[in-house]
Amino acid sequence: MKYDLTKKPTRGAQRTLESFSQTMFKLLSEEPFERISVNKICDISNFPRATFYNYFDDKFDLVDYCWYVIAQEIEVDKATEVKSNQSLIIYFDRLYDVFKNNRHLLDNILQYNEFSGQLVNSFVNYFKDKMQTILSGSIDYSKAGLPVELIADHCSETVILVLKWIFLKHHDADKRLAHTYLKKLLNLDQFI
Repeated sequence: MKYDLTKKPTRGAQRTLESFSQTMFKLLSEEPFERISVNKICDISNFPRATFYNYFDDKFDLVDYCWYVIAQEIEVDKATEVKSNQSLIIYFDRLYDVFKNNRHLLDNILQYNEFSGQLVNSFVNYFKDKMQTILSGSIDYSKAGLPVELIADHCSETVILVLKWIFLKHHDADKRLAHTYLKKLLNLDQFI
């Protein structure tokens, strides 16, 4: 991404980024990602292409920014502040809430974008990587006798697996039941 997200955006930049991300979410719920063009994004956002390219390299870069927006909603950047074995559940709950609160949007996006397609894989990989970072730095794995990176990878894959099964594959499960699935699949009693 061309715009530096580590610095506080100006009001103008904030409005521009918000407009482009909202437009992308709208378009994703109306047509396949592959058919969305930068021209269409700019037309709907009412910005010239030059403005788009001041912020993003291409539409893939914009979709990554959309995942970043969701990550901000679940406060992934504050992961290092949670130094306990409960961090897995805390961030699972935050992701669960984002999926639940945006279920209609997810359903619309999946109506036009294949479950196994590029867009869904991009989303899953983005959040899997974020979860690995969170888990690597916050859970005490000393009892497991395995490399931290391996366990973090396994846990993040399982978190995403449970969320995909509930929300993307439409299996009803409230948060309590989702915790049960997660704990049984990961044998979390050894960590939590």
